[in-house]
Amino acid sequence: MARVNTATDALPSLPQALIPVLDATQAEEADFQSLARAILQDAGMSGRLLQAANSPFFYRGSPCRTIDRALFSLGLDTVRSLALTAAIQQLFGEFGPRHRGYLRVVWRRALTTANLAQVLATLTRYPRPEEAYLAGLLIDIGRLIRLVEDEGHYWPILQAAEDDPHLVASERETYGRHYGELGGDCLETWGIGPFVADAVRYHMEPAEHVRDAHHLVKLVNLAHSLGCLPATLSATAEAGCNETALAAADTLFGLNEGLARELRGRVAEDVQRIAGSLEIDLDGPAPEPAAGPESADRAAERALGARVRDLTELQRMNGELARGASLQERCEAARRTLFLTLGVSQSLLFLVDADQQSVSAWVEDDETPDFILPLLPGRSLVTDTLLDREILRHEEENAAGLPVIDQQLFRLCEAERLWSFPLLADDRPPAGVLILGLTQDQASALEARSDFIRALAREIARALVQPTPAASRDDTKTEQRIRETVHEAGNPLSIIQNYLGVLHHKLGEEHEARHELGLIKEEIDRVGRILLRLRDPQAAPAGDAGPASLNDLVRQVADIVDGSLCRTRGINLHLDLSPSDPPLSVPADHLRQILTNLLKNAAEAQATGGEITIATRAPTTVKGRRVVPLSVTDKGPGLPPSVQAAAFAPVESTKGPGHSGLGLSIVKRLTEEIGAGLTFTTGSAGTRFEIALPHQPAGPADATGTTRP
Repeated sequence: MARVNTATDALPSLPQALIPVLDATQAEEADFQSLARAILQDAGMSGRLLQAANSPFFYRGSPCRTIDRALFSLGLDTVRSLALTAAIQQLFGEFGPRHRGYLRVVWRRALTTANLAQVLATLTRYPRPEEAYLAGLLIDIGRLIRLVEDEGHYWPILQAAEDDPHLVASERETYGRHYGELGGDCLETWGIGPFVADAVRYHMEPAEHVRDAHHLVKLVNLAHSLGCLPATLSATAEAGCNETALAAADTLFGLNEGLARELRGRVAEDVQRIAGSLEIDLDGPAPEPAAGPESADRAAERALGARVRDLTELQRMNGELARGASLQERCEAARRTLFLTLGVSQSLLFLVDADQQSVSAWVEDDETPDFILPLLPGRSLVTDTLLDREILRHEEENAAGLPVIDQQLFRLCEAERLWSFPLLADDRPPAGVLILGLTQDQASALEARSDFIRALAREIARALVQPTPAASRDDTKTEQRIRETVHEAGNPLSIIQNYLGVLHHKLGEEHEARHELGLIKEEIDRVGRILLRLRDPQAAPAGDAGPASLNDLVRQVADIVDGSLCRTRGINLHLDLSPSDPPLSVPADHLRQILTNLLKNAAEAQATGGEITIATRAPTTVKGRRVVPLSVTDKGPGLPPSVQAAAFAPVESTKGPGHSGLGLSIVKRLTEEIGAGLTFTTGSAGTRFEIALPHQPAGPADATGTTRP
């Protein structure tokens, strides 16, 4: 069994099925739902994912029994690595071209059984149709494992088998058990669940033997029977349901002949349509033609090879860029990689200046840039690329009507065509613009790789926005620990976010819990932004503009604290909000964090039956400065003398274990960062914190375009 448990490392897949998986992992905005759909069209890739998710390296306390959960547990980087490994093994492994025809047999059988099992599950009200689909998809996992482990003996058995019973008898004679039993044992070892394992283990049993078995076992057994697709090479698929399958439909679920035939026909059409979309010729011959047009299999293999090449180049570029200690070294590494990867010897990088109002480029090794372009529309190919965040192309024959700077770029790059890519990295501010100088022939050859060049541009952007390492060795170690901590903290946050998305979808639009799920999502988003500020304190988090409404923000925070702290302690939380509710210019996350800390302290300082009041007031003038008053008042015992004497400096908490004593010092720092005033009064009757938020009346919109994102 130990050998079986590791066999998925080399499970074969059709190239046509792996290409959508690789493409989904490389999409600019990777979508887990699209990725799951692609994976669920291939038994080999599904098996790899489930085994990895249930391994000791990724196990999270309970088994992963769905592809969705496996994706959430593993994360995009790991799934991308698994898909790339599968593609490389498919291209260069021992499972050669002679087996492509047989892989089509396996693929068609698995997808037909999976879709039938899911349809039957819905029809018979099985509560987890996705589980039925997965079990149907994996019915032949034992055959794939056996082919990988013992191809020399097993391939002749497959070739000689006249039909399924003959294959089962030959396998039992040779191995002591058939492929269904092997697959069931393997799935159970992975932790997929006993009923999924049994569904695979008993999918070939006569209907009379499983009529009293678990619902899932009956579903997959009938789906396999209705599919009428043999497991051997010599047998052919029947055009429709045979009498045994029709009898099984009646025995197991009381389905009449007409309905059974209709379900089978509908699923057969669906599988044929999926095969067509993936360019899989289900009825094509296994061997390559000696001459003539390229086969669909060979074309798919070439396309898969191109994906592997591109992904490998991306990984190599990441390594090159990571070794650059300075911004200049990273730029040189990027240009060098563009030459080695694409053969482009002429490229320029325009970098966004610190004020985000202009871009600069160095052509020669001078301290001052050779070009400084204001970020204004219509001034250059470069600035329009960044302002519109779109790829732009220009041809030399049309250069005469362009601004002089663009004509200079054609000459500097010795180019017949200029391609301009915006350097955008995740949610960070733009890093700049990448200019490629190409000949006509280069442009034509690279047109098919434009998606790959976009991916290269994203990796360059990520490298350029990373802060330059500090000179101090201790500072470097500290920064590395911070970055590692932020990265690791991001993994569980991403998993929580993904699960919230799944729950949100499953509950539907009208469910009463959607409001609470929304609050949780907002708070997790805020935690993520706080962590990003830890990694890069100077960066303004995306989406952290001033709140449109102070009162709305107060209500949101109060709603969260009331449900999570106050009600459980019997504390009454009151809102005293001013009808005047002007927009503010302070960051929303800063204000949320300030309020959350003050309310948490107030709740924890009071016994059951306490009281907290949050009040806002209309803008007023204090010492010649317009401010918006905000206060938090409690009826607790007052601040301890040690806290009062510390004047908001970190102190040892008086609340016991689990409390850091940092809350008020964080409040003080955050109010200073947003330019707000902070005072407090305290005594035996309670404590009142008053915050004077800066108020700047909204002025006319800036029409210069210089702040355009």
